[in-house]
Amino acid sequence: MDITIEHIKTTDETVYTQIRDLLIQLYPQRDPVSFNTFKQVVENGQVRTYAAFLEEKIVGTSTLAFYKKLCGNVWIIEDVVVDETIRGKGIGKKLTDRMVADARVGGAEIVDLTTRSEEARRFYIEKCGFKDKADWRPFWGLRYSF
Repeated sequence: MDITIEHIKTTDETVYTQIRDLLIQLYPQRDPVSFNTFKQVVENGQVRTYAAFLEEKIVGTSTLAFYKKLCGNVWIIEDVVVDETIRGKGIGKKLTDRMVADARVGGAEIVDLTTRSEEARRFYIEKCGFKDKADWRPFWGLRYSF
């Protein structure tokens, strides 16, 4: 299986539709991302959207966001999803490896990610080399909702 990972830099309807459909698998309760939102994210200089291609079809997608703060740079992996019909073939690892490599080239010292899935947590620790933040220091993830 020849999977290629590409950083998506331009928007078109075909790429948008395939990535939108993958994101529906990740977030089935949410409204699908609009083309305008997709375009804004893809064209944002602080967010990189990636696609895993199997021939002409996008079978996985992910996002690497980064920003500068007073104490350094923050790099965050978000919205990783592989088509449910083809999971378990190493596509998520290839997406993650590409994002980690790009973050390193960009000067990252660390890359963060969060997940709501215990299975995904194990995947990132066992297959991709991530460590649980709580193993390093006390850590609490908090959220304020509107």
